[in-house]
Amino acid sequence: MLARFDTLLARIVILVSAALLSTFLVVYLLVQFEMSSQKLQPRTALHVAAIALEELQADGWPETLSEQELKRLSVDEYMLSEFPNVEPFNWVLADRMLERLGLAANTPIGISLTGIPNHRPDDFGGRPNRPDRYSDNLSGAPRPPPGGGPRPSSRPYPGTQQRAAVSLMVSDGVWANLRTVNITTKGSGPGLLPVIVLVVFMVGIGIWAALNAINPLRQMAKAADTLAADYKHAPLVEEGPYDVRESLRAFNRMGRRLETTVAGQRQLLAAIGHDLRTPITSLKLKVEMLSDTSERERMSRALAELERITEAALAAATAGQSDEPFQPLDMYSLVDSLIEDLRDLGLSVSFDETDVRPIVMGRSDELTRALRNLIENAVRYGDTAHVCLSEQASKAIVTIHDTGPGIPEDALERVFEPLVRLEQSRNRETGGHGLGLHIAKNLIEAHSGYIELSNSPAGGLLVTLTLPLKAAG
Repeated sequence: MLARFDTLLARIVILVSAALLSTFLVVYLLVQFEMSSQKLQPRTALHVAAIALEELQADGWPETLSEQELKRLSVDEYMLSEFPNVEPFNWVLADRMLERLGLAANTPIGISLTGIPNHRPDDFGGRPNRPDRYSDNLSGAPRPPPGGGPRPSSRPYPGTQQRAAVSLMVSDGVWANLRTVNITTKGSGPGLLPVIVLVVFMVGIGIWAALNAINPLRQMAKAADTLAADYKHAPLVEEGPYDVRESLRAFNRMGRRLETTVAGQRQLLAAIGHDLRTPITSLKLKVEMLSDTSERERMSRALAELERITEAALAAATAGQSDEPFQPLDMYSLVDSLIEDLRDLGLSVSFDETDVRPIVMGRSDELTRALRNLIENAVRYGDTAHVCLSEQASKAIVTIHDTGPGIPEDALERVFEPLVRLEQSRNRETGGHGLGLHIAKNLIEAHSGYIELSNSPAGGLLVTLTLPLKAAG
């Protein structure tokens, strides 16, 4: 019972769900790692000031700093004096700074931040009416809040510039006054890496799921092509989800039944053809004994026609069924030799000389018979035939152009059916048993090729025969 739920859709849903969960887990871990690593980076002016104060504290609070040291610490101005440049006040950032420096919580410290957007100028200032000296000349300098007013945050505003000024009492009557350069803040977001990873994972999952879904369809398509070429069925392995197994099982049943049916029809046709040879031979002997010359000639023509149809039926039944292995064939030599033979028989056939030497895999006698049928058909209905050989896109291409009246567009496919004759649209004085094109089509398809018919704009019928070239190596 549970096997019925093991379908292709269920597998795809489970696969995609598991892949999505694992993808989001990987992205979450990347985000956490990236954000945790960013916490150690100096993203704000206050962080820069804290790092500089830690180094100055370690050096025993020097009186001055050289230009190189100021630049290294990203500090614009540093001095020791008797007065603070930023008036001390108590707020959360001051407590954090003292804690970082390892100083007592009651150590006097003043902090001024500038460059934080979306705040009024007096949001972060000193006590009312007593601005710090650094902020006097800075437009829009934020200040710390008085009393119970709003407290500023150390959260950076991505893409803005900040400057921090700090005044810290380092001993009785001595203040360390420091001001940073303008610091461009960096956002604390995870960046593009998790997004890129997410997109890559999603695309990869989609491709993987699609390939797994269409793989059985590819196998069935390949088997269908093989079945259509020679009506021989190679059983597919019935594995995979329940619905895929059922589809493969049905395809195997269809292939076996079709192969058996076609094989039976061919055997029946071949048996009838063989059985007809004996009475035809007997009738020919009796006709030869007729005394009436005109009657003997008329009966001989009828028996000859019947014999041609019988032989054509036998050829159609066995077309492409040979067990002879394919061999490399030079198409130029094969076509050139055939045309010379047809010319010797008095057929009007021309062949374009070319340096192209395409090599195909096939059986020489079957390809020769297919080409002979096509060329003789062109001469029969079009008086003359012009043959060209070319090579394009790993294909050998043979074109046969006659000068006849052509074929109606709605009959271009129907003429390949057995026993179909279109004399009413071509030369009414010609004969034919209606099996030549059918035999040629079966032989070419047995070689993984195909035949196309079209009416040439210049007049006449154009037959295009295409065969795959021999694989390299």
